[in-house]
Amino acid sequence: MLFGAVFAGLVFMGVISLGGAYSSEENREDIQDENEMSEEFPWHIVFKGYAFSVEPVGIAIVHESGCLNIRSCDEYLIQLDVEDKMMADFWDNREQLKKNIEKSGYVFELAPQKCEIQGMECVRYIVSCENERGSKFDKTYFYQLIYDAIDGQRFFISIRFDGIDVDALSGEEKASIYEKAACEVSGIVAAATPTDETNDMVGSYWQAEKNIAMGETDSLMNGDAALSYTVPENYSLLSENISGKTYYGDDDKITVMTSIVPYTWMSAADLADKKSRAGNSSITGEGQCEVNGVKFYYYTYSILYIKNGNRSMTYYFNAYADLKCGDIYTVSGFADDNPDAVETDTYYDFMSIMEK
Repeated sequence: MLFGAVFAGLVFMGVISLGGAYSSEENREDIQDENEMSEEFPWHIVFKGYAFSVEPVGIAIVHESGCLNIRSCDEYLIQLDVEDKMMADFWDNREQLKKNIEKSGYVFELAPQKCEIQGMECVRYIVSCENERGSKFDKTYFYQLIYDAIDGQRFFISIRFDGIDVDALSGEEKASIYEKAACEVSGIVAAATPTDETNDMVGSYWQAEKNIAMGETDSLMNGDAALSYTVPENYSLLSENISGKTYYGDDDKITVMTSIVPYTWMSAADLADKKSRAGNSSITGEGQCEVNGVKFYYYTYSILYIKNGNRSMTYYFNAYADLKCGDIYTVSGFADDNPDAVETDTYYDFMSIMEK
């Protein structure tokens, strides 16, 4: 780790395609209601003790990497973290930190500097990395921003330009896309307020796309990665976005999410072993299974909910597989009061993939 959780994440941080489009534990009606309201109201996201107000465009995910990932356009991905350090901790040690960053293979396109963006003081710098695995461009650029929060904390934001060839832009075009991204970040940070609300769970997501119907087979694409699978009978597409797809089984009432996570330093086995989505819940099962030559690593857990005296058990399943291109394919699912949601057989069709 170079200097806090997020920069260590620079190596991972395309991660997401937004890493996996994972549904929150909210029910399907809640997700649909959010979509219907998204044209009028900003998304209210509670992350690491702060309430963020995000424009309802594209998608936002509380990602298992520990960051709030926001993608409002194709050009870039915003990855935000809250760290127990201050802006001065970076600034006062910037020369050593700069050397550490360079040793990790990054080149400074803009040295660290203090500035104001939309009236907010921050530290910014830009780094690039050549031939980053999983990138479709020869060089990937990262615009880094650090803002002070409260009580000795700071917001660390990494803007990864993974959807545009920055080197192909003119100087004016490059300045314009940088300004656009930085202003979006400043707006998000300016609206952030400390809160005692419960943090949104890892895997929670907000997306602006509407529900669409689907066919018998479906495909998934992210960058250079593409695959297809057969959708089980009685399952329909609930939502689709840049992170992946969400399906709902009318008979078994199981919600299934599929996604492709861009290359990170972690393998499918590493992600499964991390078990980040389970939080403090006890793991009820874990292991490996192979479907048509593709090995999946999975774990399961369950959570008991009690509301108005009624008890309900929600079952969760998460599986990961390494793709030939280096990315990771994920299949996850959950259901209320249906233990079939933790059985690998339930997801066989979704795991029976054909890479293109």
